[in-house]
Formats: sequence, structure tokens, C-alpha cells
Amino acid sequence: MAISKQYQTLLTSLTLATFGLTVAYMTGVMIIAPLLFALGIPLVNIKKPLKQKIGLTLVIIIVSVSVFIGTMLAAIGFDFDKYIFPGLLGGLAGVAILGINGLVIDTIKLNLKTILLTFVLSGISLPLWIFMTESIFPKTLSSSDFVRQFGVIMLWMTLTTIGICSAIKPKTD
Repeated sequence: MAISKQYQTLLTSLTLATFGLTVAYMTGVMIIAPLLFALGIPLVNIKKPLKQKIGLTLVIIIVSVSVFIGTMLAAIGFDFDKYIFPGLLGGLAGVAILGINGLVIDTIKLNLKTILLTFVLSGISLPLWIFMTESIFPKTLSSSDFVRQFGVIMLWMTLTTIGICSAIKPKTD
């Protein structure tokens, strides 16, 4: 029984994201997390010769890391409100990452449904995390450095990956 491309992508991306966040936390080198996360989708879905695969993957990684860093700086730099602005930033970042993957990878089909789904899933991650850490999690858990700093990133990466996976269609040639 073969596992679908959507599930392969989800498992690969979340494994790389978890590993990247753990290494980033232990080393203090934050750039590792988005680098490894950006590698997951093209690793599973680009079916081209090795030279092309490396080049296309590099483009996706550069754009994804730039989007990630830009979003983090904007979220930290602008303090408008607690829920709407972070939600819009997260949603736009998710759509940008879907967009670069959709432009480069043949099996990722961009359409209004997948763009909206990715925007909504990515967009609710930050407000949902804020709500959970303030209202649901026990104080000992929400005050943990690892949970506070990396939990929100992992939630965003998970929901963004689910949105992107909804756009993966089998290649029909």
C-alpha cells in the first residue's frame, strides 16, 4: 500500500520542521528551522533530474526563508493588536510559501480553494497560539522558553503544510 504524496509531504515537512526547531533551539541558530522546513515540500514533490531538482529546491528555500524572516520581523516590529495583524501576517506568509512552491513544482496546483484554505489555516495559527498560551495551557507550560518561542512556529508550519498539501495533485502527463 503506497502512501499518498500529500501524506508523504506532510510527514516529511513536519519531521524536518521538528528537527529544525529542535536544532535551532539547542544551537541558537534560528535560520535552521525555516531552512529545513522549506526543504520538505520540494524534496517529496519535485520529480526532475538532480541538477534541476537542486536548483528549484534552492529557489524555494531562499524565497521561503525570506518570507519567514520577513514575517517574523514584521510581527515583532509592528504591535497593532494581538490577533488580527498576526493572523493576516501568518496567512499571507503561508500563501507566499504556497505560491513559490506552486510556481516551481508541477504537482502543486494553485487555485482559489487552495489559496484560501492555506490563508485561513496559516492565518489562524498565530491567534490560536496566543489564545491557547494565555487561556488554555498551564502557566508552567506557557512560560517554557521552548514552548513560547517554537510552539507557535511549529503550529504555523503544520497548518501551512496542511494547506499546501491540499494543493498537491497527481501529475497527469
